[in-house]
Amino acid sequence: MSAAVAAEIDTAAVERACHRALWEPIPDHAELAKLIPEIEGYVRQLSPEVAAIVPRMQSGTKDAALSTLGHVDEVLDPAAPSANLPARLHDLGVVARALLVLHKQCREPIPGVVPSGGWLLSPT
Repeated sequence: MSAAVAAEIDTAAVERACHRALWEPIPDHAELAKLIPEIEGYVRQLSPEVAAIVPRMQSGTKDAALSTLGHVDEVLDPAAPSANLPARLHDLGVVARALLVLHKQCREPIPGVVPSGGWLLSPT
């Protein structure tokens, strides 16, 4: 497991960043340039942890988790549109918030159960 995944997730920081991305006025360009990579980092940190607990989830929650993990692929894709930074921030905020909710529901991951997928791409 990488240091980023093994590190304790600061749920309060993730919640603050998601709140900023989703519920507050659109940030200026300088704040967008700071907030987008921050939330990308949270998505990278949370996605393998959520993937590890998918096998233990009930069917409805499992479906939501698998759908969310599919969206992780989209928002972390290097070809993801970046011309509209506020829209990118919103997309990242939605995915990060969904991952956080799923993570909080089941905090104890099953060791070694992390499916491989595009969302495990290393940061560019």
